[in-house]
Amino acid sequence: MPKMNSKLLNGLKKLALSVKKTIDEGISNGTIQPEDEVYFRWKVERFQYTDKGVTDCSARGEYFTKHSWIRAIIKLEEFVKHSSEYAATLEDLANVFGKRNRLSNNLDKFVGKLIHQYLYDSKTKETDIDSLVTTFLKDLRKDPVKCGARVEVQGVVLRPDKIEPSFGITLRQTKIEDLEIEVPAYSFAPRRSLPDPSAIMNIEFLGRGPAEIQKRVEQAITILRLFKVGSVVWTTYQMYSESITGMGHGTLTSGRRTTALERYLAIQEDIPKLKKFWQTMSGSIPASFFEVGVAKTDYLTIAYKRYSDALLENGLIEKRITNAMMGLEALFLKTGEIQELLYRLGLRISKLIGFFERNSHEIKSIVNDSYKIRSLFVHGGQLSYRKKKRLESKYKDVKNLLLSVLDYLRISIIVMIISKKEKDEFIDLIDDSFIDRKSEEKLNRVVSQAKEFIW
Repeated sequence: MPKMNSKLLNGLKKLALSVKKTIDEGISNGTIQPEDEVYFRWKVERFQYTDKGVTDCSARGEYFTKHSWIRAIIKLEEFVKHSSEYAATLEDLANVFGKRNRLSNNLDKFVGKLIHQYLYDSKTKETDIDSLVTTFLKDLRKDPVKCGARVEVQGVVLRPDKIEPSFGITLRQTKIEDLEIEVPAYSFAPRRSLPDPSAIMNIEFLGRGPAEIQKRVEQAITILRLFKVGSVVWTTYQMYSESITGMGHGTLTSGRRTTALERYLAIQEDIPKLKKFWQTMSGSIPASFFEVGVAKTDYLTIAYKRYSDALLENGLIEKRITNAMMGLEALFLKTGEIQELLYRLGLRISKLIGFFERNSHEIKSIVNDSYKIRSLFVHGGQLSYRKKKRLESKYKDVKNLLLSVLDYLRISIIVMIISKKEKDEFIDLIDDSFIDRKSEEKLNRVVSQAKEFIW
């Protein structure tokens, strides 16, 4: 900090010592005392985490009391605001930063943080207070501070205890303590039923404000949803921030009550692939995939939304297959093409996906059967008993047909993102690759970029 601000730094530390002295004297003479507040938590009695996530879990609800200093904090805040140390510090802040009215509100928050720190942590050290002062000054300068979220995730299960796909991001197995979260029994927030996240994701970075935290969470979910075919969603996440003056704390709940329709297992061998995938996609995925309020709608965004609908929206298998096929149509059919649509789709998709060691004839067959279901559904029909039995004899389960089409759509979205080519240009490259060796080699080079993390 510049020498010219050393007076302000010393003033903030002096204010902190004054707050501590006031608290120590109040506790000593009995004018400041804690109250008992009732809390609720689920006490887990049985728990098992397997390759399918939390598969065996039971718990009983229990109430208990904890010390609360809420009333004491309110009383102390009012007392400190009338102290000479508070007035002197506010004057120093105004000399450096100006805008006295807003600074008063910010200083009130700093005082509240100090009081909370001293009352709830009896082992508070001088270095802890130095850290609060540093953070407070960062807030006033609007510098980035440490923030992030603890996210309860459905749709991905981990065999390793923990995976770190990128700097500041951790995925780990769900543990008993993740289910035994304590909440005030009589708060306005609705009490949650026993959660069963298949994984916990922690995100931490330097930034400002809840909007940035929410953006990071949504982007991470999008990356996980594209890594393998899985109905990856967040169900609840708690935001946190070191910021003293800004907002950055709170819990968001999605309202989803059903478990993921499709889950995938991340194993040890997936870790290097996931790290490479995260590194590549975090700077490439269009913001329209995950940012709320982004108006841009293009063929990639449409395809991804259809992919997500097929993964997340429960209902008729015909509807889910239709969504997946419409996503593929958004990628592989040009505007104005109205003839031989199924032929074009089958040819183009099998060519691209064939680079990933898939059988081209099998791909065409799957696309053909899926397109017929799509046509049937959009015209108000459903699979008859006979047609369903025929598909089951071919694929064992109609759902296997859905999963194959979803995988083709996932791979195609990733390749087209990485290629950085316009839709018509990419389709032309596929078409030309059938008759021109140079075009096929060029297409292969584009696809090769994705082969490191797609299998």
